[in-house]
Formats: sequence, structure tokens, C-alpha cells
Amino acid sequence: MDVLALRDNAKQQLAEIKTIETGVEYLNKVKAIETWAKAEKKDAELQNIIAEQKLRTQKILGGLLQDSNKELKARSQGSTQLSDFGITKNESSAFQKIATLPQEIFEEEIAIAKEETNKRIELTTSRMLTAAKNYQ
Repeated sequence: MDVLALRDNAKQQLAEIKTIETGVEYLNKVKAIETWAKAEKKDAELQNIIAEQKLRTQKILGGLLQDSNKELKARSQGSTQLSDFGITKNESSAFQKIATLPQEIFEEEIAIAKEETNKRIELTTSRMLTAAKNYQ
């Protein structure tokens, strides 16, 4: 997967995330592209496209994790661990916090970061976590 495929197929890729496994798999691909873009010192606009996709994936994953937590508690057999998916407790917590953000606030944060790219405002997970904290 390259950056153009990431941009062009973004909505389709996100729509295909139905399980924690597929979400983690896609998130790992996006992180690999992000690492490459930073190493190659690609422009801020491109890095924001990648960061946006990463955040959208994290929001979806957060929702899936919330649902699976409810399911596990209902069955009361915590046999599936976060580590089975390659997710740390901190990541799970962060993704679930991002998932609690109403869609309009989430979109607003992305739009602000995109507008302010020239001011070196980056679209990051910590920025979205701050928005979630402020929302609560």
C-alpha cells in the first residue's frame, strides 16, 4: 500500500474495518506509511493525510474495543486479551477515548489541523485525546 492508495481508498479501507483484527492490521499499515513519510521528510500536507487516516482508524478501533469489552464482561470469560491483538492497555484506552468524541467535534479537530498545517500544527493522537478530555 502506498500513500496514493491510502488517500484514494481511504473511505473504502475504513468501511472494511469490522473487527479488531482488521483494524489493527490496517492501523499497522498506516503507521508504516507514516514512518516512511517522516523519514523521507515529506510535506506537512501529506503527513496530515496519513495522520487523519490513522486517527480515523483509531476511532473505529476504539468503538470496536468498547463493544468487545461489553461482550467479554457479559460472557465473563476474559479469554481474549488485548495483547492477542497487539494492542497495549494505553493504546486501548487512548483509542476508546477518541471513540467517545462526537463525530462533529472529531471532524472539527481534523479540519482545524488541516487549516493550520502551514503553522506547523500537527494532527496527532495526543491532540485528539486533548479534545476528548475537553469534551468530557
